[in-house]
Amino acid sequence: MVKKLLVLLFLFLGFCYKAQTIKISGNMADTAGKQSLPNALLMAIKFSDSTLVNFSRSNTNGIFKPFKLPVDTYIVIISHPSFNDKTYLLVPSKIDTVFNFKNVILPQKSVQLNEVEIVAYKEKMYYKGDTLQFTADSFKVQANASVEDLLKKLPGVKVDAKGKITIQGKTVDQVLVDGDEFFGTDPTIATKNLNANTVETVQVFEKKNENTESGDETVKIVNLKLKEDSKKGYFGKVSGATDFNKFYENDVLINKFKKQQKLSLFGLFANTPKNAFDWSEANKYGLSNETNNNYDPETNTWASSNASGTGVPQTLKSGFYINDKYGKNTKVNADYTFNQNQLVTGSQINTQFFLQDTSYTNQQQLGNKAQIQSHKFNFKLTQKLDSLTELTIKPKINYNLGNNADFKTDQFISKNNVLTRQTSILNSNTNETIDANVMLKLNRNFMKKDRNLNITYQPSYYNAQTNSNLNTSFNYYQNQLPDSALLQKRTQLNHKEEHTASITYTEPLNKKFKLETSVGVTYNKNNNNRTTLDFNGQGYDNFNFTQSNNFKNLRVVNRVGTKLIYDVKKYRISIGSAFRTIYQENINVTKNQKLNQTFRNILPSASFIYRINQGSNLTVFYNSSAQQPELQQMQPVVDNTDPNRITIGNPNLKPQFNNNINVNYYFYKGITDVHFYSGGQYSSTNNEINEKTTFDTQGKSTTTPININGNYNANIWCGGAFPVFKRLFKINTNLSSGFNNNVAYINDVKNITQFFDVGQNLGVEKQLDYLDVSIIGSYSYNIPKQTISTQSKPYYTYGVGGNLMLKLPKKFKVNADGNYSNNGNRAVGYNINYFILNASLSKTFLKNENLIVSAEAYDILNQNISNQREIAANKIIDTKTQIIKRYFLARVIFKFNSNKKKEEENDFN
Repeated sequence: MVKKLLVLLFLFLGFCYKAQTIKISGNMADTAGKQSLPNALLMAIKFSDSTLVNFSRSNTNGIFKPFKLPVDTYIVIISHPSFNDKTYLLVPSKIDTVFNFKNVILPQKSVQLNEVEIVAYKEKMYYKGDTLQFTADSFKVQANASVEDLLKKLPGVKVDAKGKITIQGKTVDQVLVDGDEFFGTDPTIATKNLNANTVETVQVFEKKNENTESGDETVKIVNLKLKEDSKKGYFGKVSGATDFNKFYENDVLINKFKKQQKLSLFGLFANTPKNAFDWSEANKYGLSNETNNNYDPETNTWASSNASGTGVPQTLKSGFYINDKYGKNTKVNADYTFNQNQLVTGSQINTQFFLQDTSYTNQQQLGNKAQIQSHKFNFKLTQKLDSLTELTIKPKINYNLGNNADFKTDQFISKNNVLTRQTSILNSNTNETIDANVMLKLNRNFMKKDRNLNITYQPSYYNAQTNSNLNTSFNYYQNQLPDSALLQKRTQLNHKEEHTASITYTEPLNKKFKLETSVGVTYNKNNNNRTTLDFNGQGYDNFNFTQSNNFKNLRVVNRVGTKLIYDVKKYRISIGSAFRTIYQENINVTKNQKLNQTFRNILPSASFIYRINQGSNLTVFYNSSAQQPELQQMQPVVDNTDPNRITIGNPNLKPQFNNNINVNYYFYKGITDVHFYSGGQYSSTNNEINEKTTFDTQGKSTTTPININGNYNANIWCGGAFPVFKRLFKINTNLSSGFNNNVAYINDVKNITQFFDVGQNLGVEKQLDYLDVSIIGSYSYNIPKQTISTQSKPYYTYGVGGNLMLKLPKKFKVNADGNYSNNGNRAVGYNINYFILNASLSKTFLKNENLIVSAEAYDILNQNISNQREIAANKIIDTKTQIIKRYFLARVIFKFNSNKKKEEENDFN
C-alpha cells in the first residue's frame, strides 16, 4: 500500500503542476501576397540551447497547424526548399501568449543580401566523417547534472551503475577531455565529476588499438569537447553528505583553465555503495565478483544487475591533472592518482552439479575483506619536430599494495539431501605490484595527402609478489575418512619484461584508394616462481614439491600485414590480412624440462562503413585474432587455494583463434526525435582455451585448461525511441536474443552447454522543464541445456522500474527512482522478488543557485539484495550477495565558477 501511494503521489504532483504555454500559428503567401505555398516548415527552436521544441508544415492552402509551447525565448525559422529562410526572435510574456505569423513571404533564393546574421540550428546528433557527435545542450538534463547523467540521455548510449559506458554495442575504452587523457585511463573521474553544462559536444569515434595482442583492431573513445567559456578561469564543486552516524560521501573537484593550461584537483572520501570499486579496478585487482555484473545480450557486454554495489565499501581517492602547452610545438600532460579502497562482502552460493550417474549440491557461505592502495602516474610529452613530424613520449607507472582475507564454508549435499562433508577455508594474502611502461611514437606526414609513416616502440616492466596463508579444515559425515586440516604458506613471484615495436606506412594510390602496410615484433619474457611450505606441527618447514614450481616462458611474435582502403564521401571499405608467427619456449626450471613451439596464423580482416546521411550509419566489421594462453594457465603446478576446486596448468596449450563479425545500423532524426538501432554479432573460436574437469567421489574437482573446438555464440538486438500523441510522451524499447554453445569435458566425457535467452524492455518517458518521469518494464527468459544432464530448467526475470524528477516552487526539487525485480525457477531460497525505492528532496540557495541542500533516502523499503544465476559446464550457480540496505544522507553541494553565473541547466523558477 505504501508503494502504491508513493507512486500515485509522485505522478499526481507531476501531471497536476501545469506551466503557462504560448500558441504559435501562421500561414504562407506567395510573392504576390496570395495565401498559398504548401510544404513550408515552421520550426520553434529554444534560444538558450538550440533545441528543436516543435514544428509544423503548411497544408495545401499554406496554413500551418497551430501548436503550443512552454513560455520561453524562441527562434522561429520558416523555410521552404524553393526560397531562402525567414527568421524571427520570439520573446513572449505572461500577457503575450498567442503569435500568428500571417501571410509570410519568403525571399527569393536569387536575392543578394549585403549583410546576413545567421542563427544556426545545431542537430542533436550527426556524423562528421567517422565521428558521431552529440550536441550536449540539445539533451535536457536536470540541474547540476554530471557528464554521466548527460551520457545516459544520449540515444544508443548505456551507462551502468559502476560508470561503464557502452555505445552501439561496444564498450568505451577511454574518455578524453578536449582530446587529452583526464586522470589517466579511469573514465569515471571525468564522467562522474565534470558538470554536464561545461560540455559543448560529445564525440564518439574509434581509433587503432595500440595493444595488438588484445584481439581488437580498434578501441572506442569518447571525447568531451568543452565550451570555450568553460576553459577560462576556474570552476568546481565541493560536496559533503552524512547520516551523522555511519555513512558519509564527500568529494571535491577544482578545475582551473588559463589559455592553454588546464589544472584539476580531485578528492573523494566515502563509504556508500555509490563509491565502491569501479569496474576497471574490480577487474584489475581480482574482485570481479564484487561488480555485480550480468551479460547484456543487447549490447554484447556485461552490465550491472542493479544500481547498488555489493558489500560495505570504503573509498579514499585523490589526485591532480595538468595539461599545458609551451610555445607552439610542445605539449605536456601529467596526472597522479592515489587510491585506497576497502571492501567487505558476504555471499551465499548454491551450486547444483550434474554428472552422468548422479548429482549433488554445494552450499557456500563466503566472506571477504579486501584492502587496496595504489599510486598511478601518467605523463605525456608531445613535441612537434617540424610541421609534418611529431614525437610522443608517454611513460606510465602503477604501484599497488593489497591484502585480502577470505572465509568460506562449503557443505556438500547428496541428491538424497544428506550432508556428506563440510570444509572451512580461511585464506589471507598480501601483494605488491609494480607495472611500468613507456611508449615512444614518431608520426610523420608528407606533402602528399594521406601519406603517413608511424613508428612505435614500447618497453614494459612488471613485477609482483604475493604471500599467502592457506588454512582448511575437512569434516566427513557419511564415510570412514577421518577429519583433517591443511595448513600452508605460499610465496609467488611474477616478473615480466616486454619489448614491442611496429612500423606502419600508408600510401595513397589515388584519391579513393590507399594501401596500409605494417610490420611488428614483440619480445616477451615471463617468469613465475611459486613456493609452497606445509605446516609440520611446529612451523612451516616442509617443502611441498607438487605445489611448488619455477616456470619461465619466452615468446617472440613477428607480424606483417597489409590493408587496402577505399574511402569516398559515403563509403569506407577496407580489406586486409596479416601473417603472424609465434615462437614460444616453455621452461620448467624445477624439473629441467623445455618445450619449444612455433605457431603460424593468417589473420584476415574487413570492414564496411556506409555513412547514409548525417544522422544514420551502417557498419560491418570482421576481424580475426589469436589469443595467447596466460602463464598461470601453462604452469604445471597444483593450485589448491580452494582444496575443493583444484587447478593444474597445461604447458602444451596452443593459442586460440577467434573469428568475429559485427553488424550495426543506427539512425536518428532530429526533427521528429526518433532513433532506431539494430545489430548482430557472431563469434567462433578454434582451439579455445577451455576446461577439462574431473570429480572424485567426495565432490572435489580438478580442472586443467585444454584446447577445445566447437565453441561459438551469436546475439541480435534492436531498439529505439519515438514520441507519440503529438509528443505527449516518448516510448523507448529494445528486444534482444542470444545463443551460446560451449564445449567442455567432465570426467573425460564431452559436455555441451547451450544457452538461449530472449529479453524485452518497454518504457515511456515524459520531459518538461519542471518534470522528468520515466517508467520501464523488462522481461527475460533463459533456456539452458546440457548434454550431461536433463535437469537444467528454464528460468526468468521480470521487473518494473521508474524515475521521477519534479521541480517545485521556491526552488525545491523532488527526485525518486524505484525498481521492482522478480526472479523465478531458481533454486530453493533464490526465487527472490524485491522493490528498491530511493528518493530525495533538495533546495537551491544563493543568487546563482549554486548551493544545493538535500535530504536523501536509499532503499526506503529495506529490501536491497543482489541475486544472480550463472550456467557453466555441468553446474547451475545461484548467488545472493550482501548489500548495504536502508540508509539516509543529508547532503550539501557548493558549485563555483569564476564567471559568477548561474548554472545553465534548465532551472525552473
